Amino acid sequence: MKIGVIGLCSFTMDFVSRAVEAGHQVLLSSTRENSQFKDIAKTSGKNVKLVSKYEAAKASILILFIPREDVGLFLTDLPDMNEKVLIHSSNPIFSLECLEPNAKASSEIIASLLPEAHVVRVLNIVNPEVLSMINQKQNDNEIFYTGLNKQAKNKAKTFFKSLNLAGVDFEELYQLPMHSCFMN
Repeated sequence: MKIGVIGLCSFTMDFVSRAVEAGHQVLLSSTRENSQFKDIAKTSGKNVKLVSKYEAAKASILILFIPREDVGLFLTDLPDMNEKVLIHSSNPIFSLECLEPNAKASSEIIASLLPEAHVVRVLNIVNPEVLSMINQKQNDNEIFYTGLNKQAKNKAKTFFKSLNLAGVDFEELYQLPMHSCFMN
């Protein structure tokens, strides 16, 4: 499977390593000039290529780590994103309270710029206090996610499984409609 990655952080680098190990082809595109991308491509072998954001966006699944202030700039001029699964990594969640309820979350901005795509929000760090509120402990290989489209979430969960990650859907944990705070 082709996996596109736009943006670099320790989280997306872990995805790249796991995807290469699982045999996926990874198409990397940086939001900024970054020598680490070149180093990753060199050391990861033939399954990793440095490409434009346009080429990365053509992949089956697109992983985004884009600073909020750059979202509009980097999501313009992309190819057809109809039914595309966008895995959007986000900041840590430390409480169930939304700090600024009227502010648009980056995932909301992404969804408004690419309405034909399906955003699956990955919660890469979840505070243990939040997990204890829902009687869940985080293991090293668990990744928490949420989204509005069930098929996109299933595709993301299958992808996570191929990376040896146990995908945990917050909506299933709660057995309730998704809490709006998790879409920030």
